Amino acid sequence: MSLIPYIEYTKIEAQGKDTPQWYHMSHLSNACAAEDAHRTSAYAICLLYEGELLLESDLFEHRAKAPAIFTIAPSSIRKFTDLGKSYDARILFFRKEVFLEGQSDINYLDTFEFFEKTGQQVVSLDSAQFQQFKTYFEFLYKKSTENNPNTSAIIRSLIYIVLNEIDDAHQQQREDQSDSGDQTHILTQFKQLLAEHFIEERKVSFYAEKLFLTPKYFSTVIKKVSGKTAGAWINEMLILEAKVRLQNKERTIAQIAYDLNFSDPSHFGKFFKKHTGLSPLEYRR
Repeated sequence: MSLIPYIEYTKIEAQGKDTPQWYHMSHLSNACAAEDAHRTSAYAICLLYEGELLLESDLFEHRAKAPAIFTIAPSSIRKFTDLGKSYDARILFFRKEVFLEGQSDINYLDTFEFFEKTGQQVVSLDSAQFQQFKTYFEFLYKKSTENNPNTSAIIRSLIYIVLNEIDDAHQQQREDQSDSGDQTHILTQFKQLLAEHFIEERKVSFYAEKLFLTPKYFSTVIKKVSGKTAGAWINEMLILEAKVRLQNKERTIAQIAYDLNFSDPSHFGKFFKKHTGLSPLEYRR
């Protein structure tokens, strides 16, 4: 499997003053290559027209099969992976601070759980829903190539429509799905807690206590449901965060080690090499 090219929104911003500063739309296959897991400065909405993609958002993997739409918040560490099949996907980026101009509720985007809530980034679409989103995206793309006085306002209005349509699609999907079971729910809750606390808390007992479970039962459930131990999940989250931070060369490796709550750079280096086969410096190069 190979990485799919992807837009780093901050690079789009740097291209020049004529480039729209708060939104950008593109075919995913035409985007800039992302070598590894990363974050961007914008919200993203992607419509998968054809094929399949693997979206990794923090520690969650979402296999998306067309037709589908998925959403990602700026805070999420993400990576797109080609599953070896042809695909067609179009992605829209937009910046929160400009999108919300004129909006009285500065927390408006937070009302849509599908940007950040675990397990809700991807929603499958039926044929009618897909045709509707396809119409919206084609119109968005057309307007994004224009530079008329009202273009920005029109783009903003279209995004409002798309967000509410996605929310409706999620509501319909939840009605159609059955309960996935208590043990799967424990894994979901664990990964949500892990994303919030992994830097300062690395003991399995901490997460078990948060879920009001004994460490033994908690560890048994996580291993049974996911095939990995809770300790492995914690280590993977640390490595994922370390890889993202190592791409920022303005921070030294020693600074990153302390940022991630390691006692010293040497400890961080040994941990990173044990789990990746590379030293932090080798990975950064």
